[in-house]
Amino acid sequence: MSTRRAEARGAQATGSRGVVGAGPGEPAARAGSARQFSAMGGDHANLGAMVPLIVLGCGYIGTRLARAAAAAGRTVRVCGRSTGRLAPLGELGIQVKYVDAAVPKQIGPGLAGLAGATVVYSIPPVASLPPGQAMRAALQAAYGAGAGCFIQFSSAGLYGSQPDDDAWIDEQTPMAHDDPPMSNVQSDEREVETCQFERLRTVTLRLAPVYGPGRGLRARMRRGEFKILDDGQHATSRIHVDDVVRVVFAAEDRAPSRARYLVADDEPTTQGAYARWLAERLGLPTPPSRALYEPGAPRVAHRNRRIRNSLMKQELGIELQYPSFREGEAAIDAAEG
Repeated sequence: MSTRRAEARGAQATGSRGVVGAGPGEPAARAGSARQFSAMGGDHANLGAMVPLIVLGCGYIGTRLARAAAAAGRTVRVCGRSTGRLAPLGELGIQVKYVDAAVPKQIGPGLAGLAGATVVYSIPPVASLPPGQAMRAALQAAYGAGAGCFIQFSSAGLYGSQPDDDAWIDEQTPMAHDDPPMSNVQSDEREVETCQFERLRTVTLRLAPVYGPGRGLRARMRRGEFKILDDGQHATSRIHVDDVVRVVFAAEDRAPSRARYLVADDEPTTQGAYARWLAERLGLPTPPSRALYEPGAPRVAHRNRRIRNSLMKQELGIELQYPSFREGEAAIDAAEG
């Protein structure tokens, strides 16, 4: 029996704030997330009642996450500015609330009323506010609402704007501090790292580029928008959206407070190898190429890297459903019919 499972059962016996399996001083084990993780292919036993899930900033990943949690019977709330776009989620019984993170006072009411919830923060840095202010407001609101876990979606593109094709990165790799477009991402991470709310367990997920049905390289290739950089030798990693969902549920269940994980599949490759393989599969011409530097053209950033996902898999006890782009793209083919 894992430590968190034992702690959760002990907390269940001593009582909680209306959430079975999560005592007032024990944020680590998430009863509902364990059941959901099991439903997604994990190996955890059901520990009790469902933990509510709140998704702040419900885009492509958040929508997939909300649907999966709702399908498992969890209470789910999504918060964002485009409530019309989120209306189909409301038809599934998911709560939809208007929240604009650029107006920090709106975040608190968006999270209220679901004590013990997991909050997933899926909002890009808010450029209209001072760096980190929206994240700080979200952390304060989550703590004030009695949330038990706060999961931040961050970026794996924090290691420099130019290719580094031979390097492998992991959680110990230093971030680059000479990449201004990513400075606000780093500011948001610092807010999470320095959060002093001991009752609120925080987890940061640095996501590799996410692909899945309706999103990713194949959509850009079909529109003729994708170009291979240089001769295609630059390293890339990626992660299927459904594996992101599984990682979130596993992090709810197992991640220690202030954990940080790089989230990518098992098989980094080169941009050219992926594009040529997919073009052949889809019956499309090989995408054209362009130089990283072209006279008169904007400088192209390439922040992707070869990502080592060992820590994520070891600490969260997860095996990916789509360990490489080949399995992931085959699943997209099946979904597209």
